[in-house]
Amino acid sequence: MVSLGLALLTPLVALFANGALGAGRPVAINVARCCDRLLRAFPDQTVLASNASYSTWNSRWADTAELIPSCVFRPLAVEDVSFAVKTLAKPVGNSKNHYCPFSIKGGGHTPWAGANNVDGGVAIDLTYLNQTTLTADRSVISLGGGTIWHDAYSNMDGQGVAFPGGRCPGTGVGGVTLGGGYSWFTGQIGFVADNIVNYEVVLASGDIVNANASSYSDLFRALKGGNNNFGVVTRFDLATIQHNQQVFGGLAIVPPSISDEVLAALQSFTDDSTGIHVSEGLTIEYFMDPSTGDGQVLLWLIDTDANGTHAALQPFFDMEPKLLNQVYQTSIADYPTSVPPVSRVLMADLTFVNDLDTIKGVYNLTIEVMNTVSHIPNLTWDFQFEPMSRHVIEASNAKGGNVMGLDSATEDLLVLFLMPLWEDAQYDSEVHAAAELWYNSIKEYTISRGKDHPWEFANYAAWFQDPMASYGPENLQFLQDVSRKYDPSGLFQKAVRGGYKLGL
Repeated sequence: MVSLGLALLTPLVALFANGALGAGRPVAINVARCCDRLLRAFPDQTVLASNASYSTWNSRWADTAELIPSCVFRPLAVEDVSFAVKTLAKPVGNSKNHYCPFSIKGGGHTPWAGANNVDGGVAIDLTYLNQTTLTADRSVISLGGGTIWHDAYSNMDGQGVAFPGGRCPGTGVGGVTLGGGYSWFTGQIGFVADNIVNYEVVLASGDIVNANASSYSDLFRALKGGNNNFGVVTRFDLATIQHNQQVFGGLAIVPPSISDEVLAALQSFTDDSTGIHVSEGLTIEYFMDPSTGDGQVLLWLIDTDANGTHAALQPFFDMEPKLLNQVYQTSIADYPTSVPPVSRVLMADLTFVNDLDTIKGVYNLTIEVMNTVSHIPNLTWDFQFEPMSRHVIEASNAKGGNVMGLDSATEDLLVLFLMPLWEDAQYDSEVHAAAELWYNSIKEYTISRGKDHPWEFANYAAWFQDPMASYGPENLQFLQDVSRKYDPSGLFQKAVRGGYKLGL
């Protein structure tokens, strides 16, 4: 907590012009008034850009996501969020829609500027809403909107239950879940969003509602992949499964020289016709140095049935030579997938049919685009293949489905996820251009082969993508209708500039 003491005695609206709120930059009068109201109501939960704690409160996983909000607000309870939303939605003077621009941060892992931060607005940071509570019958875990997955796993370690969640433990519950959420249990029980039984949401009106299958059921469905378009979700109630929390897996690393073997095994693993393996999962991650062409292939392997045969993963266990082999029985909380903070990073993704020749072509194109940025110092060209087999989609449908538009997919799919990392901001535009070239080249290639799929995974998408539209016209129309119903003034479309909007 930060006490601002006598700062409350200064009327902030008189300071906006000289930049007292905005790190030396002028601040719009509506933003100044919003920060003033929040500071007066919550002096220990609101920090201005001029405050010594501002840089800590405004930090993000990636430097590329950091902007300069005029103030940062950390609610302690859902009622605080309600007050904040009412404050931010209140117009200035006679204006009907001169809102305060604001952002919503859960874990802050989405790396593009504006996704979970805002320039010259109010940054709502849900860090303090981090509870993890298991119901008495152990069937549901309630997770605060600011909870980090690692904390949820650790707090439930030894409880005899498991639940789907982020595979990178440092990610936040909110972003992962509202984007759909791919977990190590997805092959068995669908996406993270499919397993939410209730959302506590603050609407644009400031009203606090619980959206579930029997109350606000349209909002409940819209939140299953609909991103931050409908309100601030302050609590996620997630169904659990009985599980001893033991898994078998970890990380094995092999050289790119055996990529033909790796990609063939990936295709076979993803192909449901060769056998369905709901408890086994993998991610194939290439970690390449464009300046030399050298790199490593990281095989993230897991069987959530620690005592199973692990047969589908055996081809990966058998690969040689291995540069590292750390595969063993461990707990979900200790599975080794933490990612440290990074400097500059972006994410982009696309989906295509699981076909070996297409996989190889996509791989070759990804390397070709990598070579166009080989001059950038300290650049890592990271790209990952993630299986989206039919049994994953069927597990999702069995849970009641979502709005992501995969329910009608008839073929095994793969998601390819690009994540370049670099250090110097002077190369931002070149890396951004390379990512767009990569996206457009792979799209053109997969379409030309008849192997494209339109779905874009919101959890990995870039700012230049449109995941909401990729869900299909009917789902997009549904999301737009729900937005108009619960947010008729368009607060979360206009004032919340980050995330993926609905085209309203």
